[in-house]
Amino acid sequence: MKEQRNNLINTIVDAIGKLFSRSVFFAIWLFCGGNLFSQDAHFSQFYASPLTLNPAIAGTYTGTFRISTIYRDQWRGAIDNPLRTFAASGDVKFELDYGKKNLPDIVAVGITFFSDRVTAFDYNTNQILLTVAYHKALDKKTKQYLGIGIQGGILQKSINYEDITFQDQFNAIDGFTLPTGELLPPNNRAYSDINLGIYYSISPTKNTSFHLGAGYFHANKPNISFYNIPDIIDPNVFKTDTLHAKWSVHTGASFKTSDRFYLQPRINVLLQGNQSELNLGTTFRYKLSKTSGQYLSFGPYLRGVKNYNNFGLESVIGMVGLEMNNFIVGFSYDQNLSSLLKDRRSLSSLEISIIYIGEHHNDDNFCPQW
Repeated sequence: MKEQRNNLINTIVDAIGKLFSRSVFFAIWLFCGGNLFSQDAHFSQFYASPLTLNPAIAGTYTGTFRISTIYRDQWRGAIDNPLRTFAASGDVKFELDYGKKNLPDIVAVGITFFSDRVTAFDYNTNQILLTVAYHKALDKKTKQYLGIGIQGGILQKSINYEDITFQDQFNAIDGFTLPTGELLPPNNRAYSDINLGIYYSISPTKNTSFHLGAGYFHANKPNISFYNIPDIIDPNVFKTDTLHAKWSVHTGASFKTSDRFYLQPRINVLLQGNQSELNLGTTFRYKLSKTSGQYLSFGPYLRGVKNYNNFGLESVIGMVGLEMNNFIVGFSYDQNLSSLLKDRRSLSSLEISIIYIGEHHNDDNFCPQW
């Protein structure tokens, strides 16, 4: 009897622990990461995912086409199922010289695939977007451009209810085996999504360039609630969950301080609903030899966020990259400075990015490319 009672107690403790661990993870995910159900995921290497930073960045490189990929693995050391975010995009540009010798205007088109997965709940966000951008040449001497861009596509969200445990499913004996009384809607929805952007760049000297841009995402503010269906008539059920529009404002510069050394400061501000985020830092770019097209890039970055409380410093970020002819490979590591329930496990993240630019030339940058 005593052994059976101990086994029963252990079973109940394990079941409660399972529910508690998922609750703690949900709290960490909700309050520390900024990845709310109705908020966007982010990248520390924001500059390495250009078409998710600003639609008007399409075509802003020295070359004929660009392919960009980036992968983010978040909180692997703290939770059993880390958050994973992936984006891949490609854009190609066409120069419009109108038969003149002036600086040509540029038209660019692109496509973007985006995926964000919260594996603990199998909650997935997927996007496919088409981009069109136009860059008007303003001054040949300073290579001055002003561009606009627009994106349109489909945003799809899904969740697996089998991976979610509700409190009313606990049978008080050996686990969560009872059916739930929760009213569960269809678990897969798709919505239209529209994004806009503007971008300005100038190179006043051969060794200096500046850029400034802003992207306005989810301009149509779609209702992403799973409950927004005619079949649900319960007046107590909220059927509206608006995906807030997001501003992405960014600026940066590139200064060539010697034959082999560059400074590239960057700033990115994200504003969405009541949340805000600031990313800033400097990349140091060093040419490995005078005759090669290889560069080593590295630098520190900081992230500050405002989620459920006041604005504060969230993470310190270290970045390193290698440019090899047409390829740019980047690595970054985030160390989160916040904690929840005095949990000392590391809330860290890792990102890997790869960019390929066709017919790329390092000596004549349209804008800082990494």
